[in-house]
Amino acid sequence: MPTQTARWRALAALLRPDAWRWVGLGALVACGSGLILTGPLIVREIVDRATAGTTTGQLTRLAVLFLIVAAATQLINMAVAWVATVTAWHTTNGIRLRLARHVLGLSHGFHRRHTPGELIQRVDGDVTSVSDFMGRVIPRAAGAVFMMVGMIGVLAVVDWRLALGAVVYVAVAVAVVIRGRHRAVGESSDEMGSYARLYGGIEERLTAAEDLRSNGAGAHAMWRFVEDSADALGSAVRREKAFLRMWWAVDGSVGAGSVVSLIASALMVGRHMITVADAFLLFQYVLLLARPLEDMVDQLETVQKANGAMVRVIDLLEVEPEVRDEGTTLPAGGPLSVEFRDVAFDYGDETAVLQSINLSFAAGRAIGLVGRTGSGKTTLSRLVLRLVEATGGSVLLGGVPIEQIPLNELRRRVALVPQEVELLSGTIRDNVTLFDEVPTDDAVASALRNAGLVSLADGGIHRRLGAGGAGLSAGEAQLLALARVWLRDPDIVVLDEATARIDPATEAELEAAVARLCNGRTTLIIAHRLSTLRHVDEIVVLDHGRVVEHGDRTDLADDIDSRYRHLLELALDDEAVAP
Repeated sequence: MPTQTARWRALAALLRPDAWRWVGLGALVACGSGLILTGPLIVREIVDRATAGTTTGQLTRLAVLFLIVAAATQLINMAVAWVATVTAWHTTNGIRLRLARHVLGLSHGFHRRHTPGELIQRVDGDVTSVSDFMGRVIPRAAGAVFMMVGMIGVLAVVDWRLALGAVVYVAVAVAVVIRGRHRAVGESSDEMGSYARLYGGIEERLTAAEDLRSNGAGAHAMWRFVEDSADALGSAVRREKAFLRMWWAVDGSVGAGSVVSLIASALMVGRHMITVADAFLLFQYVLLLARPLEDMVDQLETVQKANGAMVRVIDLLEVEPEVRDEGTTLPAGGPLSVEFRDVAFDYGDETAVLQSINLSFAAGRAIGLVGRTGSGKTTLSRLVLRLVEATGGSVLLGGVPIEQIPLNELRRRVALVPQEVELLSGTIRDNVTLFDEVPTDDAVASALRNAGLVSLADGGIHRRLGAGGAGLSAGEAQLLALARVWLRDPDIVVLDEATARIDPATEAELEAAVARLCNGRTTLIIAHRLSTLRHVDEIVVLDHGRVVEHGDRTDLADDIDSRYRHLLELALDDEAVAP
């Protein structure tokens, strides 16, 4: 975990792209602080001249000047508020984009450990807290610093003893704020983490609501919600206690400073060490200093949340992606061969998912991957897509180690048709192109027809779908995923249980579309329904992360001792499968 100094450096790096905006905001804040300090100086001059018996005209001109300064101060304060809000949102939107891009690039293992709801809270909720801090607290804190320095400078000119007293008062007040803030950061960070777990649990249970209701697990889900809510409430109470302790300390220092300034001023005026005007100036400055300190108390909750959120944002950015885009080698064009050389994989624990995988598939071949659930089929396909990194050995595409291929080139030339198709709220075209504006409407319609979705192509590709692809059946959704692949025209296609959720009629359409798609491409088909493998060239049988059989599909189907033949015979008990 990075140190506090490292976090500040990371924060400075995040602010650097908008440095000129923050410098401009700082100049506005400094100007506003200077005008605020000028007001009491004008009043001091009025008091001095009034006691000296100056003319009414001179006093009137000073009063008019005071009003002009007050009006200008208000205008600059409005400008500061507007510029601060715009700058904070511009900066934090950049942080949000960077964080989202970073999270999307993290490994599959990371996403196994963190729920989508938790990551949404960290990418959006935490950054919003940082935005509130930057837009509301930083300008006020900068203004307070300018005021402290300016006030001490003015008092030093008037009387060095006043400046010394102001320095002591400022030091004590700042020490109270800093000490209280550090004590509160831990509680705030814990609270944000507990809410992230709460939201992650809610998202997970809402996604599984149908299964929970149908299996009578509603009570369990509610109790988990109660436990997560209690944990969040406890964290909030601890954070609130830290907030109150700091509020009492800061408010007490403000009150004590006002009392001390009045007593000291009265004594010094009585001994003719300063004038009444000087005493009034000191008291006004103490009141001015009290205002930003009280603002800090009011904004303390924002400060706490932002500190905790910033810790979590920077800690998340510190998570190193396992898959790095450092490749520079482009494989030759056309279908790509696939080779696994002594490949092993695990998720960082003692359980090996894949062990000593040695396979070689020629370019343009169609390969079926079969085996029991948990045998490593899907993990093998993820290695080809480089969604995970092999923990041992190497994967080669077209003779090039996969880590040497740029990720954008890999994503262009290797495509996946998953078992669970994700459809988005948007048009049919949007769901086929995934919001890419480059493909033409004709190309999108042609991809739909190639995938067997003639009715969608003829019915208009700009027809909108509801959330989650509402308006399409499960079979149409699966075929639409195939249309995405047709549109991309990749050289390697991976189909992961693509027929698991569709009816026999749609399965026949999908098989025909897959057969056309496989032509001229290297294809890996993961299947439990062996009927979908009747067009493949080779079969690989996996068991407990090892290759236990590999050969020509026809040869294995004819061999009465092969594992594949045994699987076919088991499948024949439920459906007719042609070998």
